[in-house]
Amino acid sequence: MKFLDNFSQKHPRGFGSLLAIIGVLILTPDTMVMRFSNLERWSLMGWRGLLMGITLFVIWYFFFKSESLKKLSSLFSWQGIVFIFAFAINSICFTLGIIETSVMVVLTAVATMPIFAAILSIFIMKEFQGWICWLTILSAMLGVVIVVSDGNNAIGQPEGSVVLGAIFGLSTAICLALTFTLVRKFPEISVMPACSIGAIISGIIGFALSKDSELFNTPIWTIICMGIIILPLSFTFLLIAPRYTSSAIVSLIMLLEMVIGPFWVWYGVGEKPSLLMIFGSLLVVIVIIFHIAISQFKNIN
Repeated sequence: MKFLDNFSQKHPRGFGSLLAIIGVLILTPDTMVMRFSNLERWSLMGWRGLLMGITLFVIWYFFFKSESLKKLSSLFSWQGIVFIFAFAINSICFTLGIIETSVMVVLTAVATMPIFAAILSIFIMKEFQGWICWLTILSAMLGVVIVVSDGNNAIGQPEGSVVLGAIFGLSTAICLALTFTLVRKFPEISVMPACSIGAIISGIIGFALSKDSELFNTPIWTIICMGIIILPLSFTFLLIAPRYTSSAIVSLIMLLEMVIGPFWVWYGVGEKPSLLMIFGSLLVVIVIIFHIAISQFKNIN
């Protein structure tokens, strides 16, 4: 622990990047475990949301409960309420998207999160976005369109709507972008308890819409793995990382999920994206890396 304290103080950006990398690597097998669970959408949403929310709260209570009551009261402000519901909708849409269509389609759409963060920063942060940002947005959306247009050619994917799955993925990206932007604008928001409440809300909605016969029709290890290990641990690291490094770097590292996640699913359950889908997803990754690199270079200079 002393070594980590020294490292975080001497190299805060490196420590923040390390936390983000650990968080994303923990998160990457999430979609594969979702497939292994064989749960219907609502029961899957229920278990993921409730277990993640409770575990996040436990982690916060025992390791990070040094926040003042004033900061906790931010949960009842309009900013805190918007954050909570944005996180809940993000959790709902991601689950519905993965159940609906190919993992590659959903994760490619989710990868546009930094783009929506740039758009939201215009209205919330009053930050001007230049022509490079808008070119990045158009190029990234082109990549998403390429993936969606060939989404039906993925092998072993669910038989739902590719377009609807992409819409769920984009909705997830918008909600994640909104939460990150709100934290930038209002740093007094108590993030971990807010995420915990948002996840629990999504879990309650999922259980309310589930059939009793579907709730336990799954290998128990899958719901434990998702709700108690993968989701809370990964988001704990990802929520702490921006304290040490920029949100742009965290967003860039989060693209690893889009690159690695589909290969976990491919290896685990044989859901194989087409070459055109892989090309479209790589286009999204490349243009967003380019945009963030240019933005960081401008900030340095």
